[in-house]
Amino acid sequence: MEKRTPDRASAIASLLQDNILSGHYGPGDRLPSEADLCAHFKVSRPTLREALGRLNARGMIVARRGAGGGAFVTQPTPEVAGEQVAALVALSTRAPDNAHRPFLTEARIQLMLGCAELAILRKTDIADLRAEIDLQSDFAIDDEAFVGSMRRMNLALASASGNNAMTLLTQGLIEAEFAVTPKTDYPTRVRARFLSYHVRIANGIAGLRGDDTRAAIMELWSFEADRASGEADDAQPVERPPRMRDLRLPPVQRLTPLPDQPLSE
Repeated sequence: MEKRTPDRASAIASLLQDNILSGHYGPGDRLPSEADLCAHFKVSRPTLREALGRLNARGMIVARRGAGGGAFVTQPTPEVAGEQVAALVALSTRAPDNAHRPFLTEARIQLMLGCAELAILRKTDIADLRAEIDLQSDFAIDDEAFVGSMRRMNLALASASGNNAMTLLTQGLIEAEFAVTPKTDYPTRVRARFLSYHVRIANGIAGLRGDDTRAAIMELWSFEADRASGEADDAQPVERPPRMRDLRLPPVQRLTPLPDQPLSE
């Protein structure tokens, strides 16, 4: 009787994974039957099923029962893939009392910088991002709705990069961070600070101004870091755009004609 060892199952899982990642088996393809795989690898069904179980746990295959069933290569949506990345990030960085959250924020900000730069290069439409900013402008919504809008705004910015790999990694990180983000303690003055940075980020991307966008994201990071450490000066006045009447030029004063002066001889 074959001796089952984790190393054998691991080696089979790795080989099948390589076949999937290389494109030999594409999304939706059915893997060979268990009988064929057992014969090919010269292993028993328990060992093979352990290998397939590992691929299933990684989200690479899904088992279907019944007629026409078997193991099929998955084609995860960005949402599902993002959830898997978020779970892995959360498990690998978890610390007591959510002490790891500032590190998630730090990583998210760095990826947001890259996403914003790509959005500018591609001149991406940021209507989804602006829609969330409009919602955040309504200070009548409750704290949980405000935090939910910030989460969706970050997801929209990640998607605006137009780069599937960047979007996937950033969205996974966002989901991991917002899973441990407090849903309370967002008074109007705090929301106004967040909103001011969000507006500057959106305007920077729309105006193709990379330096302005980067500066706004870095200032947002500083504000979030200070809030996380309890050092934020929430009472700091928020920079507001000038009113139209402040932009009007003063009327040009007419010059008083000089009195006629006699010509000197």
